[in-house]
Amino acid sequence: MAELEAEISRTAAPANAADTARHEVTIKLAAAARQALADLDEALMLITTGRYGRCRRCYAEIPIHLLQTVPTSRWCLNCRQRLTAAGQKPSPTDAPPASNRR
Repeated sequence: MAELEAEISRTAAPANAADTARHEVTIKLAAAARQALADLDEALMLITTGRYGRCRRCYAEIPIHLLQTVPTSRWCLNCRQRLTAAGQKPSPTDAPPASNRR
């Protein structure tokens, strides 16, 4: 993260198209890295509170094969399909609906 942040600071005013593209990619990488760290922090918190591996919407157990593939997953397969069918794009980092927060 420190290297990405330093790179962003160094190239605050890109001189040409290649530098601009590199700067934009670095910004996206930094955002993705921040999100991945936040996802991991939340997964660790869920582990310590005994809530890891439960769907954030229906509270069903998330299948182990999904957790092995995406350890930060927040949705069971049924809720993921429902969200997708409803036109939403579920991601491991989506917050639960306000009515389901506990």
